[in-house]
Order: sequence, then C-alpha cells, then structure tokens
Amino acid sequence: MALDLEHLQKWIGNTEKAEEELDLWPVTAMMAALDVPAEDWPKRGDTLPLTGHWNYFVPRVPQSKIDTDGHPQRGDFLPPIPLPRRMWAGSRIKYYNPVMIGEKVTKTSTVQDIKVKEGKSGSLAFVTVKHVYSNANGVALEEEQDLVYRDNPPAATGVPERKSAPGGAVWSREIHPDTSLLFRYSAVTFNAHKIHYDHSYATEVEGYPALIVHGQLIATFLLDNWQRNNPNETVTQFTFKAMSPLFCGETFKAEGKLAGESGNKGELWACTTKGGLTMQADVAWE
Repeated sequence: MALDLEHLQKWIGNTEKAEEELDLWPVTAMMAALDVPAEDWPKRGDTLPLTGHWNYFVPRVPQSKIDTDGHPQRGDFLPPIPLPRRMWAGSRIKYYNPVMIGEKVTKTSTVQDIKVKEGKSGSLAFVTVKHVYSNANGVALEEEQDLVYRDNPPAATGVPERKSAPGGAVWSREIHPDTSLLFRYSAVTFNAHKIHYDHSYATEVEGYPALIVHGQLIATFLLDNWQRNNPNETVTQFTFKAMSPLFCGETFKAEGKLAGESGNKGELWACTTKGGLTMQADVAWE
C-alpha cells in the first residue's frame, strides 16, 4: 500500500494536553493483575509505581469513534495511516520527580516524527510520540513512544522464529499469561485493541496464531521484577523494545542482570521457556 508521507507528516507537531487526578483504583487493580499481595499495594499519597502512568489518561472516545481494530479512529491526534496492523513497539522513559497517587498531573503529548519505509512484509510506518507528565514540582517524567503500523499478512502465520535471549540472569520470574490476565490488563488500561481479547479477530483478520500479550504489560513485569530485587534503588531511566510477539498461553520469564561495571545499570529481557527473546530493555538508577 502506497503511503503519502508528505500528507502524513502534516501531523508532526500535533499536540494534545489533559489533566487528571490519579485515583487509587487503577493502581490497586494493576497490583492485583501483577499478583502482588494486597498488604503490599500502595495507598493514596504513596509514590506511583514506575509504569503506573500507563493506567491514566487513557483514550475515552465515544464508542461510535472506535475503529475496526478496537483503537480510536485515526486522523485526529495521530495521523490517518491506513495500514491495519498497529503496535506499541517500545518506549524510552526518563524519571525526574516522583508522582504521588491522588495528586493532579498534566500530560502533554506531541507527535514528534513520522517515517515510512518498505519492508519484506510490505509498507511500514513509524510514529514517535513524546509524552510529558508534570505535577506541582515540574516535569515528573518524559516518555517517547514508538508506534509501528504495517500490512496484514496474506494468510495466518505461525509463531515467528525468535532470537536467543541473553544468559546469566540474576533476577528471574516466570509468568503465565492467560486470557484472564490479558482481559484484566485491557480493562485497567481501557485498551480495546482486539488483538488482546478477540481470538477470531487476532487470528482471522490480523493473521496471528493466537491472542497477543500487551507489550506494555510485559515491560511492566520486567520493571516490576527488577524493583522486587532492588527495592532501595531509584530508577532514572527505563527503555524497552519489543523483539517478537508473545502469545497468550506462552509462559515467559522476566529476567535481568547488571550491565557493565558501574553498578547502576541493568539489562532486562523477556523470553519464552525455550529461550526465545520477546522483549529487551535497559534500566538505570541512582
């Protein structure tokens, strides 16, 4: 499918802004999904968990403006890219000041870049969006998100061949992503993307062999497992990149180890029990 890059790039610089009070319930719901004991859940006034900002500022468009894939229709804030498959491919997050549950936060989002290229599977479009979260103390965190759009395959595909994950994990946790986990995460993030809950859509329309585990859920498990093993450290940066789709029912491991000799950087990854790499990430702390 030919894409009009000149037209799409008119969306670069597009900005939207919103303010929200960070209620407690999305965080406790997320803790339940992560299988955290109730006695360890944060309370109002506590610091928001590291990926907790994804539970807020969720798109609340009317049902009539939901597209066939479950996402909000394109062409408003995000460019009207006609390619049917879309995914959150990765993020780069910088943490500056803590965010407290219950306080008011402002989120400013800006389309930073749009690129188009031809790959082996057809046309690809890449959109970079920057989100800035601010509270009474100024900028609390910044996140650059990479969104990827692509054609559907001509027929259903099997599980892709995956690269081998790194070895030597110091932190490791095994997770079993079933349909109830995917549903609960979609619910707490108000994510209606059908690849996460509509099996016939995921397999018959987008050509996947099964439902897809949310990339940001995998990233949350990676950072959550790191923090469980490093409870006294303060994260300053977290970067992740999806390497291969992970499918519902595929048991995976959230793993990591120290990176280099500095003592304040870590290499994280998610892999199947057979060692296939599905996500890689980096974390830095002080």
